Amino acid sequence: MLKALIQTVTPFQQNASIIFCDETKKCAIVDPGGDIEILLQTAQKNNLLPEKILLTHGHIDHAGGATEIAEILNVERHGPNINAKSLLDQLHNQRALLR
Repeated sequence: MLKALIQTVTPFQQNASIIFCDETKKCAIVDPGGDIEILLQTAQKNNLLPEKILLTHGHIDHAGGATEIAEILNVERHGPNINAKSLLDQLHNQRALLR
């Protein structure tokens, strides 16, 4: 059975989700906008095995931590639509403004 954990992240207070199979414990982290340490701790605390990062769109509050968490976990990032490429290309610069 698929289940979801919802975690509020970033100063924007947006929700990131961890969708997982209750049986296998394999999961996908959806829209990791930031606060990746919290998302990683949530997955670990629940004995989940991250397999991929899913992005619904390219805004910083949903995609800001996607590249970093994908690199840490050594998993692929999927999405969003190719039309969001220009937004994704600017994430590094946008994150620097928030620090």
